[in-house]
Amino acid sequence: MTVNSEILSASIRHSIWLERYRAQVAKKALAELNKANRKLVERIAGELTRIEERGYSLSAATQARLTQLLRLIADDRAEVFSAANDYTADELKDFAVYEAEFQAKMIKQAAMPVAALDMAMPTKSQLYAAVTKQPFRGRLLKNWYAGLAANDAQRVTDALRIGIADGQTTDQIVRQIRGTRALGYSDGVLDITRREAYSMVRTATAHVAARAKEDLIAANDDIVLGEQWIATLDSRTTATCASLDGKIFDIGKGPQVPRHFNCRSQRIPYLGETDIEGTRASKFGPVPESTTYEQWLRGQSASVQDDILGEAKGKLFREGGLKLDRFVDGSGREYTLKQLRKRDSDIFEAIFGDDARNI
Repeated sequence: MTVNSEILSASIRHSIWLERYRAQVAKKALAELNKANRKLVERIAGELTRIEERGYSLSAATQARLTQLLRLIADDRAEVFSAANDYTADELKDFAVYEAEFQAKMIKQAAMPVAALDMAMPTKSQLYAAVTKQPFRGRLLKNWYAGLAANDAQRVTDALRIGIADGQTTDQIVRQIRGTRALGYSDGVLDITRREAYSMVRTATAHVAARAKEDLIAANDDIVLGEQWIATLDSRTTATCASLDGKIFDIGKGPQVPRHFNCRSQRIPYLGETDIEGTRASKFGPVPESTTYEQWLRGQSASVQDDILGEAKGKLFREGGLKLDRFVDGSGREYTLKQLRKRDSDIFEAIFGDDARNI
């Protein structure tokens, strides 16, 4: 494989493990929210029962209890999402540093047969800025969390007020807020926030990965010529991302990732037209051709296919009984940053050899 092809291959494998890491970060960020939701529902049920026993009237006492309950809801939501922001920010700062390190080593290892490269590294403060100072989809991370808290509190408040106005029982109001067991609580107003928060954290992780890579590339613009857009080509890929796949952009120019919530596209380093230490550009290889997710996976070993799809689906895939029109991770696994580091070291060993394992 050429240098650029190896960078592409390593980047695709890395992006699959990143999907598992993104899921883990989002799940952990929501863990405390789920606990808080259970306590909140219990508190709401208790307060509504006391109000219901006295009758849903417009008395001053009833209004005072309701006002106190609504204030508690707003305070609770603000506290919970503030804690989630603190966890997410701390986790993503560590991830930003790791992602820059991964990109640097990937470029060095890919180019090693052609040229020995000395990669400059961005500072931690530069990398941390992606988490705390650089907005994604129009807002900073902390502002996204603040918005989630406010919207969640408002939805719960609306459900309470409407339920009381309509004469619903406490159980009916609680079901509106929490959802029903029959539907896995997916039909309650609290689940709207869970889904939004999950998507936001996954997108924040993609944003930090992109900015860390961008900072690393900018620090080495004497080595890296540009950035190639790589989209996960499957049935869920947006038309915008698919149309950009394979295109080369000047460093820091052109459309940036993430383009939308849950975006899986990436911009990877491209060394194609560069003269490095007297090395002719042709040795780095042409622009790698676009490939769908299924085409890429069919070119991988059985062990890689099984790792991604699970053994049963991997076997079915090789026998022609499983068509992949969308990204599939049959394992259902989620990775911590430590596990991501381990899996990336496996990528280096597979593509660059045993001497590249320790990342």
